[in-house]
Amino acid sequence: MIRESDLELRGHYRREAARNRVVGTILGLVRHALLLILCLFATGPLLWAISTSLKPSTEVYTNPGLIPHHPTLTNFAYVLSQTKFGTWFWNTLMLALATTVLALTIATLGGYAMSRYRFRGRDLYGNTLLVVQMFPGVMLAIPLFLIFTRLRLVDTLASLLITYMTFALAFSVWMLKGYFDGIPHEIEEAALIDGASELGVLWRIILPLSGPGISTVAVFAFLLAWNDFFFAYILLV
Repeated sequence: MIRESDLELRGHYRREAARNRVVGTILGLVRHALLLILCLFATGPLLWAISTSLKPSTEVYTNPGLIPHHPTLTNFAYVLSQTKFGTWFWNTLMLALATTVLALTIATLGGYAMSRYRFRGRDLYGNTLLVVQMFPGVMLAIPLFLIFTRLRLVDTLASLLITYMTFALAFSVWMLKGYFDGIPHEIEEAALIDGASELGVLWRIILPLSGPGISTVAVFAFLLAWNDFFFAYILLV
């Protein structure tokens, strides 16, 4: 026979389980509400920009809301037909891709050398890369402009490419060095014993194992060049 105390204990457990479910549901709703608010806060400027682009010029200052009263594509037509948007977009894309490819190539070789080889000045070079990251780009604007003026590179895409590489390489080398440090040396030694060259080890073993680091560097270098306006405004006069 089931004793009365057992029934009370089961009832207590059921009430506790029901209470925990209610509390869990409430906490879940609160978390989702907070996440929704954060998403709206993060996407708010983007939504406002899209809404403003669909408003006629007379409505931009009279209707601050997100929903246009008289939506139009006139602004897009003006940009595509009356400006050099296609040229600007193409130049930006080519610069971003060139920066990404060059940064990956140079940073891969530099990071691998710093990770695997011991040479004079290695620590000094690594520390210098870290120190370079401490200086904001604004500090280098005037020196870079003067240098490119003497080299007659002002108002050329080459000046922007060199500038972007200046800022992308330091981070890229350190990022890839960290990934290369995490790969066991025994894997490379086994490949060398099997007859692979050092370049073959880098190409067939190290790079495939460093996919996350390479992807991170590629995204960083691409966005650095893609999002820049400051140096483009200064150097492309």
